[in-house]
Amino acid sequence: MNCPEIFRLFLLLLMIFQALYAGEAVLEGKVREANSHREIAGVNVFIPARNTGATTNAAGRFVLKVSDPQPDLLVIFEHVAFDTLKLTFVEASSLKNIFLQERVIPLRPMEVQEKGVPLEIRKDIPQAVSVLESQSFEFKGYVDAGDLLRSDHSVQVDENLSGKKTVAIRGGNADEVVVLYNGIRMNSVLDNTFDISLIDLEDVQRVEVIKGSNTSLYGSEAFAGVINIVPKTGQDYTARFQQRIGSYDSGSWGLHLQHHIKDLYASYSIRKSGARRKYAGEPEGRQLLENLAEHQTASLDFAFSKTASGEAKSALGLLYLRSELDYENERYNESLANFNQMISARFSGDIGPLAELNLTGAYQWLDEEEFVNLAADAPGEAADFLSRDIQNRALNLHAEKTFRLHPLQLLLAYQYRNATLDFRNLRIYAGEQPLGVESADMARKHHGLVAIGKYAAPGGSSFFEIMDFSLSVRYDRVTDRQPEPVFRNPGDPTPANDSPGFSVENHWDEGMVKFSTLLEGGKRDLAVNAFMNFGSNVKFPTLLQQISTPDAFASEETRPNLNPERNTGMEVGAAITRELRDAAPLYGWQITANFFRNYYKNKFRMYYSPVAPLAVYDNAKTAGISGFEAKPAFFFLRKKLVVETGFSRYFFSDPQTFPFKYDSKITLNLLLDHRGFSAQLFVFREGKQLALVRNAGGGFSSIELPVFSNLDFYLSKRFELYKLKFIFNLTLRNILSDDFELEGLALRDRRYYVSVGVQY
Repeated sequence: MNCPEIFRLFLLLLMIFQALYAGEAVLEGKVREANSHREIAGVNVFIPARNTGATTNAAGRFVLKVSDPQPDLLVIFEHVAFDTLKLTFVEASSLKNIFLQERVIPLRPMEVQEKGVPLEIRKDIPQAVSVLESQSFEFKGYVDAGDLLRSDHSVQVDENLSGKKTVAIRGGNADEVVVLYNGIRMNSVLDNTFDISLIDLEDVQRVEVIKGSNTSLYGSEAFAGVINIVPKTGQDYTARFQQRIGSYDSGSWGLHLQHHIKDLYASYSIRKSGARRKYAGEPEGRQLLENLAEHQTASLDFAFSKTASGEAKSALGLLYLRSELDYENERYNESLANFNQMISARFSGDIGPLAELNLTGAYQWLDEEEFVNLAADAPGEAADFLSRDIQNRALNLHAEKTFRLHPLQLLLAYQYRNATLDFRNLRIYAGEQPLGVESADMARKHHGLVAIGKYAAPGGSSFFEIMDFSLSVRYDRVTDRQPEPVFRNPGDPTPANDSPGFSVENHWDEGMVKFSTLLEGGKRDLAVNAFMNFGSNVKFPTLLQQISTPDAFASEETRPNLNPERNTGMEVGAAITRELRDAAPLYGWQITANFFRNYYKNKFRMYYSPVAPLAVYDNAKTAGISGFEAKPAFFFLRKKLVVETGFSRYFFSDPQTFPFKYDSKITLNLLLDHRGFSAQLFVFREGKQLALVRNAGGGFSSIELPVFSNLDFYLSKRFELYKLKFIFNLTLRNILSDDFELEGLALRDRRYYVSVGVQY
């Protein structure tokens, strides 16, 4: 021991003896993860002998006042995801940073002081779930939420030239995925899709993904799955600024502000970004493709009460989201302007004798203007064009109450959505028959009732301790009104009901039932869980499908009848996790596997007709998809190195019913965390798929995209200086550069992004 260390120890002992004399001492510090050195929130720090404790905040900090301190007092640090650490008072006082080792198998809730608030998606029946916490993506350089989700072996992210990104799960379509922001539905009433690129990951605490069609709580349209974006509250900084530059003259900057007064938290963030690309071989004036975006978020949260782990137990939150997207394409003389806003209020917790309430109200408004030149061979002339103007307004209300009478649990929920759509669609195309709706004011009212019952039975053995049975019932009533539609052909009969593809008013009443069973068990170094579920689901025609009128070129067998789609699904899944404390360097492993099968009736599908350059819909009377997914993961060097592989294989009854979806995907993730450094190597292989390209006549042609294999690399470093935290990130995409081009535009070329940030 050198002189400076002896001197510091002397000062520490002096402070302790002074505290002993005074009768009280203050124990404070910061708790971090042993490998990545990131701060850990929600750690219980307590001294059993003094019956006192504290909880770390979002920055990992804790302050604990100790009466009558003694050097040998036992201080315990506990968190469900980490090994419990026990230190004496002298040891804990001598450490500025306290490091906890992450576990492979989290501790059971009864083994710690108190568990936190459960995941939102756990309210539904057991099914395949994936949860991405912020520490796994916060400093990895992902451009947006779509960039993050593409690393999942079950997820396909499609991006069009305007920058809009939609998500498909398990080979389904984008309109079969319900996207929620803190439990609030974000899907457009027009086509039931959501642009996932609108989500700024800097504001996100975690991303919850339900895979499969057996959800009841989150709406009837979730044929393929649910994505719930959970925003951050109580962040670990006052201000953060980041700047990113990269390929295609792309760049972005963001400013995030946060402040709290006791239990009131306020935050605001803004991010602006842009990118410019060029078509190869085009003359000046036909080369440029430009995307601009701006995102703003403001929130106000107040916690009326908290759990022992510091999480809000009863809380009220206000949220405002705003995004603007602009797209210009010189080659096709196209443009798109999108303005999206949402304001919401959410209460969760107890109101007097009423416990476990969840009340949400949200209002959304979307304005979009689109101009498309339909004469691709003459972009300077706008003789054939589409001009579309959309105004979408939606009011969403959600109320739920949970009742617990062990071993029974019952959740009841009511959901209401009132949406209006002002649609103007001016289309001039010389080679097209003048069919379809030119303008309409549409309205949809949707009422939903949900009941989810769960019965927790004993497993019947010392290993399998839990066996749950779940039954969910949902009833939906949907009313669509389109009082005075204007048709493109003035010679069409005025009554819309005379047109076999269109109806002025629709009423639907549908119900669904789902059943699931869950088996959980294990011991301290082994955990096993398995589930099986089956049930029915229903999806109502979107307003976009209803205003498409293909009856002039559809056969009697394929003509849309505007009845809801129906789905009967079954899934079996299992996960086995093993912790190996004495088998260095292997620290543990986990294997998950799922098999599912879905059978559809009246399946809507999209296609393009030679006489109409825009999408229309027909329905396949029957369709089916089945698939197998597996994800082995291995943890080395006490989870310093993680190796994850993912595999998915899907079988379609008719690939044209599930257009533009690949039938297989393989992923390999290598993740390394060490002393503030974080590195990730992502290797993937995506199966072949079909794509649509504009042809010289203004229509679309189908081409096949070949199998795509490549790798991405992410490197980040965080370090602190006084009260400042600096962040550096390097991202390399498609390192094995592929010269594949689609209509003169590179799709799979090498790309790079560099970002730096500082927070206080």
